Amino acid sequence: MALKKKLNFLWTLALYLIATRLPKAFGNDLPRVPSILDPKFIDAFLNIHNELRRKVQPPAADMNQVIWDQKLAKLAKAWTRECKLGHNPCTSKQYGCLLDYDFIGENIYLGEIETQPEDVVNNWYNENTDYNFVDNTCSKICRNYTQVFWAKTFKIGCAVSNCPNLTRYSAGLFVCNYSPTGNFLDFRPYRKGDPCSMCGQRKCENSLCRPMNRKTPHQKAACHVLVLGFILQRLL
Repeated sequence: MALKKKLNFLWTLALYLIATRLPKAFGNDLPRVPSILDPKFIDAFLNIHNELRRKVQPPAADMNQVIWDQKLAKLAKAWTRECKLGHNPCTSKQYGCLLDYDFIGENIYLGEIETQPEDVVNNWYNENTDYNFVDNTCSKICRNYTQVFWAKTFKIGCAVSNCPNLTRYSAGLFVCNYSPTGNFLDFRPYRKGDPCSMCGQRKCENSLCRPMNRKTPHQKAACHVLVLGFILQRLL
């Protein structure tokens, strides 16, 4: 009887250790991923998008400069945490993801967690070999490419999460959300012409049409600091 109780105790102890140690082994010890608030992460995605958009061939006459949108980034982060290799269902519904946004575009990439934002976006860019701008046709998959170069898009938000269940321990699921969305049937991603020749009232900045009333994430942060300082000054 004493031996049986001792064995039961050991089994209970073993199960407890498994239950407490496994989450740490497979969760907390996973490679760290950059935050959607990380300035380097934000700038990397913005820079590669805008660099490719200004150099697109044939040249674009109406290509917007893209800026970071924290709501889109939060949406992307929430979806990457689901670790599902597919599109967020809400992106196909009007105002389905965010109340202030119509339809939302979405690009997905699964690779090593250490993959840099530049390599993620270049992977989508490489679909250009299957896209014919003249005929507006695609021989394979081009939706990621055309979304990156959709001229009317000017807001993006990207994120990455550890998803070892999808392939392997170091797997990272990257998602970028876009607004306004692209990939409308029978429409080309942009209008061909001299850079900025069709910006309208928007200003031209480095061969891209700068969105009106633009505020960068750094400018917004500075604004928040000023407001906080003003409030504290009034309270003291």
